[in-house]
Amino acid sequence: MSLKTECKREEGAARQARNPMEIDSHRLVLQAPPALPPALLEEFVHEGIPRNLSKNTIVVAAGEPAEALYLILEGQLLVYLDDESGKMVELRRLGPGEYFGELLLNSHVRTASVRTLTAAKLCVVRRTQFERILSKRPDLAFHVIQTLIERIRNLTSNVRGFALMDVYGRVAKLLVESVQVDEINRNVVSLSQQAIAERVGASRAMVNRVLQDLVVGGYISASRGRIELLKTLPRRW
Repeated sequence: MSLKTECKREEGAARQARNPMEIDSHRLVLQAPPALPPALLEEFVHEGIPRNLSKNTIVVAAGEPAEALYLILEGQLLVYLDDESGKMVELRRLGPGEYFGELLLNSHVRTASVRTLTAAKLCVVRRTQFERILSKRPDLAFHVIQTLIERIRNLTSNVRGFALMDVYGRVAKLLVESVQVDEINRNVVSLSQQAIAERVGASRAMVNRVLQDLVVGGYISASRGRIELLKTLPRRW
């Protein structure tokens, strides 16, 4: 079975085939939410409770009661969805100065799970404390609105990718957006096949097939947790 056939099969028989978006230097760059101003950061730290977590700790789980907002002081965290079969889809990654759990203002349960990717230091702000800060700091309400707007934009871009791109298109787009230039001017991506699969919503086997075909075509070289882009990836496969 060809790679193109497998990609379409994994997308689902009900979806009509579409051409993926062009992959070039004018790609859409997802915007990070605005940084929390120092004054608001101090307000959170003053009201909240510090919490130190080790790597791979589940902070919150989808479906559990939403009782607190979490401010990230140190470390990296992953926001994701998963199911009983173990399949996982990455929604976004968060770092110092960002927060999650703001939907507690309009929801009594968590809509996604969050776990630490590194050791992390958080500040936990309970619902009553958060509402008290909001009542005396209208600028925080404005910041929360800005953050929600950026997250909606990013979510829209992700949904567009799932709806309009096949697996190859999503993998290629992620590689181009994640590339970094190393010390000897090589274009490298530091992502494992599992991490790519989680971020594009595909199986690891399908991602492996896409990458192997790109290796054979001379477009990339791949080793454990590292991919080097050797030439411009084709817009479609």
